[in-house]
Amino acid sequence: MSEDTNTPPHKSRLAALEDMQVLDSGSEAFYDDITHLTAALCEAPICLISLVDEDRQWFKSEVGLCLSETVIEQSICVHAVQQNSYLEVFDTQLDPRTQDNVLCRGSRPIRFYAGAPLKTTEGLALGTLCVLDYMPRQLTKLQRRALEIHANIVTRHLEFTRTLVRRELVPATQDLDAYKATQAEFESLTPREKDVLKLIAGPSASLSSKQIAAELGISHRTVHHHRAHIMTKMKVTSVAELITKCLKAELYD
Repeated sequence: MSEDTNTPPHKSRLAALEDMQVLDSGSEAFYDDITHLTAALCEAPICLISLVDEDRQWFKSEVGLCLSETVIEQSICVHAVQQNSYLEVFDTQLDPRTQDNVLCRGSRPIRFYAGAPLKTTEGLALGTLCVLDYMPRQLTKLQRRALEIHANIVTRHLEFTRTLVRRELVPATQDLDAYKATQAEFESLTPREKDVLKLIAGPSASLSSKQIAAELGISHRTVHHHRAHIMTKMKVTSVAELITKCLKAELYD
């Protein structure tokens, strides 16, 4: 989606997140594989794919935290999202952004955080791929690089999934429009034309013009006349196309 220059960045980011249609979706092996692999590479007990919403952070996948979401006040990821870049907090109890966070206090506090933003092709951070630990520490250069690469993979997969969903929705919308159009064309037919169409495209579609004429008590020339009018109104050029169109619109199911 293109960003409206008059739209505040925060609103654009939330709109992009909503457009992904991923919030509150079920678990998926692809994302779970990423979090497990990232946790192992970074030697971290906790790894999250965190999507930062208006008033919460929701986890598409998590390892080690056993939570599906937290309120925004408990989010460390929100700081990475706000600065729209990689964030590493070596000791959360010494950093003013995190020292009052309830997750960083208590009997088993989170003491370390590293998060790479899930940045769309438009440059909007949806959340982070992050690792957390119960002790102060620092990622190696290789671990940081792995975290950033995996974050990019997650984002591209989210965008790819969104593209596939859109492609599925377009034909469905077109089919619905075509269905409604055919129904409207059918309603424009006269009662006699509907009778003829039923014998052309309905359960007795194999009837010849003479058989249709006999069935309706009219001449076969009149049948030809009605059929020509029907095809014009239904916007088709052949009987096969007419039958196909009626089947798709479920006129005689």
